[in-house]
Amino acid sequence: MSNFLPDYFNCSDTVRQTIEQKLAAFAMISSELPVYIVHDVRDLSVVYMSSSGLRMLGSTLEDVRRLGLDYFTKFFNPDDVAFYLPKFKERLQAEDRMGWFSFFQQVATGHDRAFEWYLSASRPFVYDETGVPLLSLTFALQLDPNHHLAEKAKRLMAENLMLKDNYQYFASLTKREKELLQYIASGERTSEISSRICVSEKTLNTHRRNIKRKIGAKNHYDIIKFAQAFNLV
Repeated sequence: MSNFLPDYFNCSDTVRQTIEQKLAAFAMISSELPVYIVHDVRDLSVVYMSSSGLRMLGSTLEDVRRLGLDYFTKFFNPDDVAFYLPKFKERLQAEDRMGWFSFFQQVATGHDRAFEWYLSASRPFVYDETGVPLLSLTFALQLDPNHHLAEKAKRLMAENLMLKDNYQYFASLTKREKELLQYIASGERTSEISSRICVSEKTLNTHRRNIKRKIGAKNHYDIIKFAQAFNLV
């Protein structure tokens, strides 16, 4: 028996043979590929990982397999995981199974297990006889920390987390308040906004105070960050 699949992996002999053949082909060219990880779609446990990935994590395949879902908390930034893991699960079950789900993630592969940025892409990899996905394949490409993409990934993740944490506050804004928030965050002066929407400056200042209270903004910078997270500017 090869090391590509654990003995306990539940599938038919025909599917197991298909998986073994695919992973054997990957192993032959693994030095030419990014890190790749194979997950069991049913519980998201790791079934297989390229040797380069295991080396970067400082772990063995057996140890990674034993972790189950703890794999995501041991090696990854929990804030990132909370954002992309639900989307990852949903995409694996979507009807459009040929498309790739791409995401940024921070992985503990740096010096002293510091987080480093990766661009990853996943899709279903192997199906059972009824067409239900069994395995997913993920490629993970490390980003150069000095490249602008790493900084962009950091900014995007911060905005995504703000979006997730503040959606209820955004939903509490009225249609007019969202419109005003866009103008305020864009840097328009009170007199300009007042003229644009035909309200008095006194009324506009009341709206501004209500918006700041609803979104928990302490200053104009907080307003800008909030508006950017919700694509208002």
